[in-house]
Amino acid sequence: RDFLFRIVDLELLASRGDAQRLLSQFGALLAAFSFTFAISFVPRYGLSNLPWDKLSKLGWVDQDLLIATTMAIAGMFTILAWNNVLPDRRDCLIFGLLPVRTRTIFLAKLAALGTALGVAVAALNIFTGLAYPFAIAAPGTGTLAVVQAFFAYWATMFAAGLAVCCTLLAVQAIAANLLSYRLFLKLSSFLQMAAFFVILGVYFLKPPYRAGFTWVPSFWFLGLFQKLNGAPGFDRLAAAAVRTVAVVCPLAFAAFSLAFHRYNRRIVEQPDIAPSDRSRPAMRLVSWFAAKLIPRSIERAVVLFTARTIARSRHHRLLLAAYGGIGLAVALAYARDL
Repeated sequence: RDFLFRIVDLELLASRGDAQRLLSQFGALLAAFSFTFAISFVPRYGLSNLPWDKLSKLGWVDQDLLIATTMAIAGMFTILAWNNVLPDRRDCLIFGLLPVRTRTIFLAKLAALGTALGVAVAALNIFTGLAYPFAIAAPGTGTLAVVQAFFAYWATMFAAGLAVCCTLLAVQAIAANLLSYRLFLKLSSFLQMAAFFVILGVYFLKPPYRAGFTWVPSFWFLGLFQKLNGAPGFDRLAAAAVRTVAVVCPLAFAAFSLAFHRYNRRIVEQPDIAPSDRSRPAMRLVSWFAAKLIPRSIERAVVLFTARTIARSRHHRLLLAAYGGIGLAVALAYARDL
């Protein structure tokens, strides 16, 4: 429970922010998106005059959008929890003095992450997951078809969210295992920022579903959904989705368990904010440019302090990545037609 309410970086909250309230509001916001999708997609199936075969094929685009949105939300959630997945300084200082086994802490971290991810996926699909299976069930097929569509929908959504989450965890854990602690702290936020841009870029720029495209991850899980729902012709896409889950989940678990123990031993001995050496040529060059561009010493001091804080503090780089990712999403949304 303690890890669950700290799963999102507290630096993103206001000074009097409440993590429990933030998570509740986040879940309500996702449920509102689900309600919007439900009232937009579901009625068109019941009110359309098209033959069912053609209508079901047109529904592939809607299903791909729902799956892609679920994957994007799972990825964004994992990025927001990036700094709290591995042990932090407070965990090491407190739990290191208590009779709590490392395995217990490790499993509690996984349980908190899995619970929060499950709540996010469930909240995003709470209305569509209950209404959409009734809409896509073929007329005259009975209750069994609805139950099959219900199972296929939720199994696909959780598998898609789990695949994205485990992929990002594997990237972070592999970097933590291969790099030294100091170097990992410097590069971790840049990996986090890159993940922001990749997820938003893929979500806004990916093409709509069409037959023959096999390189978009959301298409793989669309094939898995269709295969679980009994539709023919999606064997290749469904196999790609199954392979993805079968590979990234064990890889993430193994890499994360190794990184957890390695990270836990070294975190107390190293600072979170790395000291800077102002005697280096790069630092002298930056100071020279700042003196030329900003002649007033007070303004120059504010600018340099801000730049050095962002360069040294992973929390400030997280805020920069969040706002940069939102700016990229807006830019891609308007530039897509170009």
